[in-house]
Amino acid sequence: MSRVEYQIDINAPVERVYEYYTNPDNIKEAWPRDVVKESESTTTSKNEPGSEMKVKGEYMGRQAEMRLEVAEKEPNRKLVTRQTEGPFKRWESIQEFQGNNNHTHIRHVIDYELGTAAKAGNFVTGSQADDKIRQGLEQAAQTVRQKLES
Repeated sequence: MSRVEYQIDINAPVERVYEYYTNPDNIKEAWPRDVVKESESTTTSKNEPGSEMKVKGEYMGRQAEMRLEVAEKEPNRKLVTRQTEGPFKRWESIQEFQGNNNHTHIRHVIDYELGTAAKAGNFVTGSQADDKIRQGLEQAAQTVRQKLES
């Protein structure tokens, strides 16, 4: 199993950062276009435990769709999503938020394991996947920072 982590500080209230950063409709706006093509909520409630979203993109060098379910939510503090269907053997995204006045610290961790098809076909190595996911986390965080601090 692999773990990729990225942390960033954003000069905006935690409520605003949490709302934007965890909205499934904003994933495609923040992540690199070569990774995420589409993202949307597939249930009427967004970011409530049990709610689901789908993210279409390029994973491990192939077009694929990932379905995620909200596993845990603490408003303005934490959101955990897990893959229920998709290209990874295991995928868990943990987003943690700490707010202080007009300042928010975000810690985003993704724990994942490549699927057997990717390993067998040598589509991508673990370090390549780590690099791609890390680049995605960094770009998404920087995009959110630019949007919310401007």
